[in-house]
Amino acid sequence: MKKVLLFLVLLLVMGMVVGCGQPAADPVAEEVPEETPEESDVDVHDFPENNEAMAKLLALVTAYGEELNAKDGYYGDLHDVVVANGNRLGPEHDELYEIFHNWILESGATYLYSFIDGGGDYNLIIVDGAFPEDMDEYGNEYGKEPWTIDAFATGEPQVSKRTWMDDGYGLQKSAFAPVFNSAGEISFLLGIDFPVPELEPFEAIMD
Repeated sequence: MKKVLLFLVLLLVMGMVVGCGQPAADPVAEEVPEETPEESDVDVHDFPENNEAMAKLLALVTAYGEELNAKDGYYGDLHDVVVANGNRLGPEHDELYEIFHNWILESGATYLYSFIDGGGDYNLIIVDGAFPEDMDEYGNEYGKEPWTIDAFATGEPQVSKRTWMDDGYGLQKSAFAPVFNSAGEISFLLGIDFPVPELEPFEAIMD
């Protein structure tokens, strides 16, 4: 009987020794941290408010673009003369400026302007419909964006999926419409920057 008990005790001790040789699993080490999606991976179309703002601004810039194009290239030809002159001193500029400025007052847009492809990474501002204190200089560089590139390439109006912050006027969204000359070529893009304060809570769609 004593031998049996001694044998059982030995088995128990051996089991404890073997068990102590195996490190316990570390539950913390086995957890895989969740990955935080990069901001660039965010689908801006997931935000209904952004989609609504895009649709409204696209409709506005499309309507203004169609109005300019309705005169068979007249306004595109005017703009070509302004570019050829290299300044804003002629009557051609004044006629375009009056239209752009009135549209700012009519629509509530922050800025309304024209630009041409300046080559490289920039477009060049030509006519600026803003009040003089807010006006960009003639030929001011405007960085190319996917939507401006698409507008030049397709000849169709485009709207920015993202927003940007203006120091003086708050959060903005931009849209662009090609305007053609009498030769059927794109003379310029009409650009509109419009306030979208309703999108301020959604930082993921801000540049």
